[in-house]
Amino acid sequence: MTKTTYASKNPIFAVTSGGTIFGKFQYSSAVKAGGLVFVAGQIGLNPDGSMPEKPEQQFVNAFERLKLVLEEAGCQMGDLVELVSYHIGLNTDNHLADFIKVKEKYVPAPFPTWTILDIAGLARPGLIIEIKAVAASRE
Repeated sequence: MTKTTYASKNPIFAVTSGGTIFGKFQYSSAVKAGGLVFVAGQIGLNPDGSMPEKPEQQFVNAFERLKLVLEEAGCQMGDLVELVSYHIGLNTDNHLADFIKVKEKYVPAPFPTWTILDIAGLARPGLIIEIKAVAASRE
């Protein structure tokens, strides 16, 4: 099986020590294998690395990052076959309705599968969303 890895060099993934988050923690932004593209979890930080004040902006940022990584791997949002969203405070802060409104702007029909998880924490305090995905490769 052929495996192609992608490590985005886009400035939104930069770390203060230089390089990108992918180099720092030694993982790929996406991996293409077996006709599928597997995208690492994308979080909702602003492009400058700051934390958004509103949950909706985190949702938009996470989808924008997902879209960017997919495009770098030769895919589009319409190629998604699986979506997994990890939420902080899904049940207590009740932000699912707002998340769905943002998701509707990014994920077209025919819709991928979707797993929604309410979890205890993410890699950085203040983050409330992480989205990982699998897309069908166009190649």
